[in-house]
Amino acid sequence: MNTPARAALLAALFISGAGASHAQQSGDYPNRPIRVIVPVGAGAGVDTAARITAAAAEKHLGQSFIIENRPGAGARLGASIVARSAPDGYTLLFTSPGPITVAEHFPQRLEFDPARDFRPVATGLFQPVLLIVRPTLGFNSLGDFVAYAKANPGKLNFGIQGIGSEMHLAMERFQRSESMSMTPLPYNTAAQAIQDLLADRLDAMFLVIPPIRDFVQTGKLKALATLNASRLAVFPDVPSVTDLGKPGLVTNIWFGYLAPGKTPDAIVERLAGAFAKLQQDEALAKRVSDIGAELRILGPSAFGELIAQDRAAYGKIVADGKLAQEKPGGQ
Repeated sequence: MNTPARAALLAALFISGAGASHAQQSGDYPNRPIRVIVPVGAGAGVDTAARITAAAAEKHLGQSFIIENRPGAGARLGASIVARSAPDGYTLLFTSPGPITVAEHFPQRLEFDPARDFRPVATGLFQPVLLIVRPTLGFNSLGDFVAYAKANPGKLNFGIQGIGSEMHLAMERFQRSESMSMTPLPYNTAAQAIQDLLADRLDAMFLVIPPIRDFVQTGKLKALATLNASRLAVFPDVPSVTDLGKPGLVTNIWFGYLAPGKTPDAIVERLAGAFAKLQQDEALAKRVSDIGAELRILGPSAFGELIAQDRAAYGKIVADGKLAQEKPGGQ
């Protein structure tokens, strides 16, 4: 056999062997614990959601999930770790939309390509958002809030958890839709903002339910509306923006699992199948409802469509508001 033919045969055998080995690895997946990178600190809403959904999915995979908190750079640090990880199904990202659909629209350097370097696996839950104000403002409705903001441009300050976060862009869309102007105040954590709301140093903020539920129920903070499409069971007296004739403001923050971009289909499907079973888990659904969220599992295809929609919507908000010159903050 001449040298070129021999080289070609050896290459074919190598490729065939590598393919068989890869198929074998996929076939017995998972055979060891799976690391889940959560790009925020322990105790945050995303972290809580990761822990309860991962714990519920373990019995369907026969392996444990190990949660690893890697906060920093507005969730971009944790995302970059997963983007660079081996695409073998043993390192996943559990995140909110920020690093996947928002960060790319700002000029900061990203160490990953959100569209290329991740594969959607499954959403875990959706977290409704409330418009929260300090009660001493005296507003009893969203209409009161908007009327005051229009009559007093820039007088109301509005907390945002990081320039360039999905909550920041929700505020920008809110302002633009109502032709009003507020003063944004960036915070590194929601906890800091909530303390300022309670101390009358901050006027308003979009917040998810877990950290403010007790304060709203005891009257220490006031919820004027939910950005959900419908009212929430936990706060049935709080109108939705759809109730108020403002469906364009509907915003739901998803929390979901993504794998490195080159993860094989068989592994993604194995993971997605396990997570899909969570939708029938009544105990999990109740636990999720108790923290004010909704258990809604979307598989890879539907999750991918949602990401594409969010990417386009957030990109339009950034472009319309000429926000790209602002430097995104951390969280």
